[in-house]
Amino acid sequence: MKAHLLIQAIGPELQKEILTYMQTEQRGAYRAAIDNLAVQKKLRPVFIMKKTKEQQAAWLFDQLRIKQGDALAEQIIQIWLLKGKPKMLTTFLDAVGIEHDGNGEVKDLPEDIDAKKAKKGVDALLKDFPPAHVALYMHIFQMQKEGGWPGLTEAIAEHPELLLQPPA
Repeated sequence: MKAHLLIQAIGPELQKEILTYMQTEQRGAYRAAIDNLAVQKKLRPVFIMKKTKEQQAAWLFDQLRIKQGDALAEQIIQIWLLKGKPKMLTTFLDAVGIEHDGNGEVKDLPEDIDAKKAKKGVDALLKDFPPAHVALYMHIFQMQKEGGWPGLTEAIAEHPELLLQPPA
């Protein structure tokens, strides 16, 4: 699933959590996202920045929900995960046995993640983190390899709460 579809599928609560994090903790990246999207829409960024934070967030997510916003949607989700949720990332990577830098960044992804290890990783996440967060992370992680990892796909499928579907 593409990132713009993930944005649609996660629902308003998690959308708001991600945007609030971007607005408060990652101001530079937030501003760059607004600037980038405003230019794409042939708007002056100051026009968007003069709106209230709630109006800015609504506008930004409207842009991220469409196909043209896909690359930026993926970046925003990755920033939220890498900077805001490193414990979640390291929990999964440790459980699966993937080497990382201690903050969830991986240099070399494995060619294969067997179903047993994937299940162990997913179970470890669901023990400590909200299912919506886990679902988003698992889907973004799967995007890091063309076609994802079949073992991880199988582990995700065992948990209906991790299946994300964009609204019809």
